[in-house]
Amino acid sequence: MVERKHIAHPQNAPGPFYVECNMCISCGAPEAVAPDLVGFYETPSGNGSYSHCYFKKQPQTKEELERAVKAVQACCVGSYYYAGSDPEVKKMLRRVGREYAIDD
Repeated sequence: MVERKHIAHPQNAPGPFYVECNMCISCGAPEAVAPDLVGFYETPSGNGSYSHCYFKKQPQTKEELERAVKAVQACCVGSYYYAGSDPEVKKMLRRVGREYAIDD
């Protein structure tokens, strides 16, 4: 079980990358850079609809990992996080200026 500092959206796939619940503003940028990893949840409700992005799949390959980091980088509201322990992933996130996204 991955320890997370923030409450993750329930649609997130189990694993270290996640999107914080109720923080998505539906910008579409993370899904654009990692459509195979990031999904978009939308459901009609009463007076409109609820929508939210989430990690639909955890990265398994080096290429997917690079796209996951790009999705974190593309997020404009800082709601994408990494709660894993891989020092290389942490280094990648620091390299793109997303230190805040590391759940230490």
